[in-house]
Amino acid sequence: MSHLRQVLISLSILIVCLTGCSRHIDCNSVQTQVNTPSEDGFTGYVVAREGNSILVVDPAYEDFGANKGESRYYPAKWFSNAPNPQIGSYVEIWTDGSPENQPYPGQARAETIAVSCPANPDGAHMSEEDAIRAGLYSLDGEQVRIPVIENVDFDKHIGTWTIRMRDAMSTTDTQDQIEVKVEDIEPVSEQE
Repeated sequence: MSHLRQVLISLSILIVCLTGCSRHIDCNSVQTQVNTPSEDGFTGYVVAREGNSILVVDPAYEDFGANKGESRYYPAKWFSNAPNPQIGSYVEIWTDGSPENQPYPGQARAETIAVSCPANPDGAHMSEEDAIRAGLYSLDGEQVRIPVIENVDFDKHIGTWTIRMRDAMSTTDTQDQIEVKVEDIEPVSEQE
């Protein structure tokens, strides 16, 4: 009986490890296989899609104002050759080294894309990625030309996500923050 118990425990641990490993691989999968990049890639949230191109905006900003936080520059780029990442995903992208177009937002060709695992808080029906996508598709979110996702919170007591974003193209001095509330009901699929 003791030997059977050890075998069952070992099998249980193996199943848990394999399940955890497969989830990790799915989230951090790399779209195009190349040599491991030697430099940090461009990171941010996927906030728009057009065909096989995605718009990625980094929430870390540079402050160009005389007063802290009044004139923010958010790095943003359109990446072609990116058929897989969904809107709302947090990604790191490496380019193929070809020249990049510089008008804002920039343009580049993606060579490698790593997608981070979306947070899925206890009690939530949606993942963070789903909530961001729903917020971007909301009436308030659709008014933002280049959305910058600053913060995503889930309140399990009321079943609501709060997505805080700014418009990177805003001409106001403070680039006013927008707060979008999303009910935690069903995940929103990506619109084509």
